[in-house]
Amino acid sequence: MHVVETDLIPYELVAKKNRPGRVHRKFVREGEVSPGVGFTADLVYYEGGHGIFNAPRHRHNFDQIRFIVSGDPDFGHGLEATGGQSAFFPAGAHYGPEVIEQAEVLLIQWSPDWVTRAQHDATYTEMQKVGEFKDGYYVMVDAEGNEHRADGRNAVWENFMGRELTYPTPRYPQPILMNPEGFDWRPLNEGVAIKSLGRFTEDDVYVSTYRWDARSVLDLPPERMQFIWVSEGEVSIGSDTYGPRTVIFSDFGESVLVEASEGTKVVSFGMPVPTRASVHI
Repeated sequence: MHVVETDLIPYELVAKKNRPGRVHRKFVREGEVSPGVGFTADLVYYEGGHGIFNAPRHRHNFDQIRFIVSGDPDFGHGLEATGGQSAFFPAGAHYGPEVIEQAEVLLIQWSPDWVTRAQHDATYTEMQKVGEFKDGYYVMVDAEGNEHRADGRNAVWENFMGRELTYPTPRYPQPILMNPEGFDWRPLNEGVAIKSLGRFTEDDVYVSTYRWDARSVLDLPPERMQFIWVSEGEVSIGSDTYGPRTVIFSDFGESVLVEASEGTKVVSFGMPVPTRASVHI
């Protein structure tokens, strides 16, 4: 189990960035969601005013989940989110242009070909010696004076990996936005109700919300990595108690019992279920 009380972490301005706008970040966690599949989780704050975040229409070779803590981010083509909603961004699917102003987002991204934060930043620094990151693109001029532009994030990946990035066929044509207000509560066990907001791909990635109607326990079983965001109230794990804006990870192979009282709400995210082959690597 891994616990991050995000209010105890200061925001840091993102300096090595691929997009315009002033973005602040709280590093939550980095590692593997399952054997051979890397991930990074961050709590991100996007400024308003002159610091508005913009990104051109683009796509990635990794999956993402974004939980909107506050604000109204615009992910392009009518995909406008608001606080309390979640969105699944499938690898290979285009989205944008993005405009995000005064929003706070819990972001998790994962892939078998994941580039860690340290690897990204070191590569970014080297790339700045021969080109520049501008308006969401990496721009460089060759010896003949010809300008070359590439998506900034993807250019870093290609430079680090030493090979051309190829995109998977999108499982879904665009990101999927989940509005919990449109779902009904269903009983999960005595004292806990669930809104099952979505399950995605052959990896069985899921997003759910839970509400305690009486003192009870929620079991996060060991078949995958899962994590919860405490939205309201307090949860207890063993003798420790955690309040709102805490992120609690239950790693693959372990079971975590989350106890809470009436009125507590959490959002839960289920990461890919490991394949039989990956477990035996």
